[in-house]
Amino acid sequence: MEHVPPNPVGLYEPFTNHGGIVFLSAISSAEDGQLITGKVGAGVDFDTARAAAERAARNLLAVLLDAAGGDPRKIVRLLMVRGHVNATHDFARVHKVIDAASELLISELGQKGRHARTAIGCATLPNNNCVTLEAIAVVSA
Repeated sequence: MEHVPPNPVGLYEPFTNHGGIVFLSAISSAEDGQLITGKVGAGVDFDTARAAAERAARNLLAVLLDAAGGDPRKIVRLLMVRGHVNATHDFARVHKVIDAASELLISELGQKGRHARTAIGCATLPNNNCVTLEAIAVVSA
């Protein structure tokens, strides 16, 4: 689960923690910091979109680990994930793109990585990002 969280690309915090409930978000940036951009169904194929979702999930895990003070034992549970996919209006497999993120989160966190989820196709995302994720998690003090 070692990975450096990406820097925010806007005026926001990567996570906020209120009483152990953590709200966090992540984008599909590559390890070198470059954004993975484009619209699924118009220039970005399904496999590339799934890779972007997986990258966003790796970034989300890095942010979650940061929220847990660097101690993975303090990650109690991932509760909710919302996936946003920059997609054409007729792209009907948004949920299958976000499955790649869910698969990685469960693989890395085990049972505590199982989560409720929403997958949303969007007309656009900031900076033409391909996939963004937001989540709600519980961390211990």
